[in-house]
Amino acid sequence: HFGFKAGMNVSRFRTAVHYDNFDPKIKAGMVLGAFVEIPVSSRVFIQPEFLYSQMGSRAASTQYSAVRFRYNYFSIPLEVKYKCHRFAFFAGPEGDILIRARMKNYFGTATHTNDIQDFDCGFTFGAEYSFDKRWTIAARYIHGIRDSALDDETYSLFNQGVQINVGFK
Repeated sequence: HFGFKAGMNVSRFRTAVHYDNFDPKIKAGMVLGAFVEIPVSSRVFIQPEFLYSQMGSRAASTQYSAVRFRYNYFSIPLEVKYKCHRFAFFAGPEGDILIRARMKNYFGTATHTNDIQDFDCGFTFGAEYSFDKRWTIAARYIHGIRDSALDDETYSLFNQGVQINVGFK
């Protein structure tokens, strides 16, 4: 089956250590894209997805006051899905290719794509409910495992988030 999905990310940065001058907060963003459901058996499926995903974080910073980071990615999760009646459970790796990174603070908005890693990776897992044969709703956790900052001497920042989406196949 081929399908489309759209929804919302609620993300924030996970830091490797506590920073006294940087406190990450959640930020909402959108996600939309397409997926393919490839059957392995009657209950097990491989599902590659091709998504536009807005990740990032809000933060309170002693240097910039309130800051908003928006990282736009082309995300490619590759999930193994197990279906049981109307429910499905899935997990797998995810690769994220950076499209653009922007930071907004009281000085204005600046693009800082060259200050962020071009590629992020992580894993995702979640659950899906099928209303019928065509419509689904899903929720997943996304856990980045690569430091997104190029300069890890200043900050060490990892993407993490929850995604809720509606799918049509």
